[in-house]
Amino acid sequence: MVVSRFAPSPTGYLHLGNARTAIFSYLFARHHGGKFILRVEDTDRERSTKEFEEMLLEDLKWLGIEWDEFYKQSERFHIYEEYAQRLIESGHAYPCFCTVEELEEERKKAEERGVPYRYSGKCRALSKEEVEEFKRQGKPYTIRFRVPDGRVVVFEDLIKGHIAINVDDFGDFVIVRSDGTPTYNFVVVVDDALMGVTHVIRGEDHIPNTPKQILIYEALRFEIPKFAHLPVILGEDRSKLSKRHGAVSVRNYREEGYLSPALFNFLCLLGWSPPEEGREIFSKEELIELFTLEGVNSAPAVFNKEKLRWMNGVYIREVLSLDRLVEEFMPFLERAGYRADKEYVKRVLQKTRDSFDTLLEGVERLRPFFAESLSYSEEAMAVLENQHSRDVLELFLQKVQEGQLNSQKVKEIVKEIQRELNLKAKDVWHALRASLTGELEGVGVDILCDVMPKEKVVERVIKALTLLG
Repeated sequence: MVVSRFAPSPTGYLHLGNARTAIFSYLFARHHGGKFILRVEDTDRERSTKEFEEMLLEDLKWLGIEWDEFYKQSERFHIYEEYAQRLIESGHAYPCFCTVEELEEERKKAEERGVPYRYSGKCRALSKEEVEEFKRQGKPYTIRFRVPDGRVVVFEDLIKGHIAINVDDFGDFVIVRSDGTPTYNFVVVVDDALMGVTHVIRGEDHIPNTPKQILIYEALRFEIPKFAHLPVILGEDRSKLSKRHGAVSVRNYREEGYLSPALFNFLCLLGWSPPEEGREIFSKEELIELFTLEGVNSAPAVFNKEKLRWMNGVYIREVLSLDRLVEEFMPFLERAGYRADKEYVKRVLQKTRDSFDTLLEGVERLRPFFAESLSYSEEAMAVLENQHSRDVLELFLQKVQEGQLNSQKVKEIVKEIQRELNLKAKDVWHALRASLTGELEGVGVDILCDVMPKEKVVERVIKALTLLG
């Protein structure tokens, strides 16, 4: 059975690159009818926080990623201790009593010689008696993995192809720190092996870690999984996606009013090519059916925020049901301080869902439908202060008194006012728009009058006339 996993560290918000890794790993498992594991790698005690962990889980759920098993590394320390001891007993690891100062001195000498630093192996040859004596003296120590000399580790990456790395590039590395906490390269092997992970899908920045992990797999006689390293995501300037490109976390995009299925869909297409060329909108079920690692490009993907914005707009206009859109929109409306019942919001969105691309933009654009009191822009005030506008509003009040108010009725009234006052259509519409929305651009007056209660429309026109004295 195929088993994949996503193993984030709760040291910050869920980055878009990590979110894509989670999605690809999830899709791969689901496509093969396998198991998907979520494992929180919280061994970094200084940087890992409960708050980030909770946000991480929340953002993954929001994206629509469900996991079959859940683990926290901080709850598995007893397991790592057992396997570290096994490595020591088999001669694949040893205690290292070198001080920080000694290691720093080694590093400096390497820099002076202009060569990459690798540990000298100073504690490799300590006798059992020397080790026991140092421990008795209370000397702090790390545990290092004994890397075989001159070995070239070779593996076939499912995305990058044939990779060969000489172990002399890194030397003996630490698997347990002096405070007893295990390091990433050690625990990831123990966890993946014991959890039965068959495919490790992660970012290409982990390629240098892979030979170290393969050596540990071999030393513990674990089966080595298949590796698939995803290319990085670049900003539009072709540099690695970072904060200087704007929002880079899932949380940022949630708060800006992007929809989870739209972001999920968009991230899938960052570096993966679906079999149907030209098509870009897919449901999660379709993506599960279509996704393969063979379709993942080995070259970096470029993040295009305008395309994401466009795709989000498509989901708002065409993909989401009206009821689901209302559910998504309500929290943004409430956060902005507006109160409205769902039925009214539904009527508003039914008429306006094609006028905005994010929910946050929608709240701002649809403000006239929900604001209790309007503020007027300078341009709107300039229009209202025109004598023609006063005449328009007064005549509108007279004509609007009878019957229902809707889009068709407003258009008829505008034509009558235009004829009676001998004005151009735009002068009439501008006066009404300024009084009803406080702006000269935005939602159509006819749409506003089609949805907003008639008494509210009348109230706003009277307010504008009162303001003008």
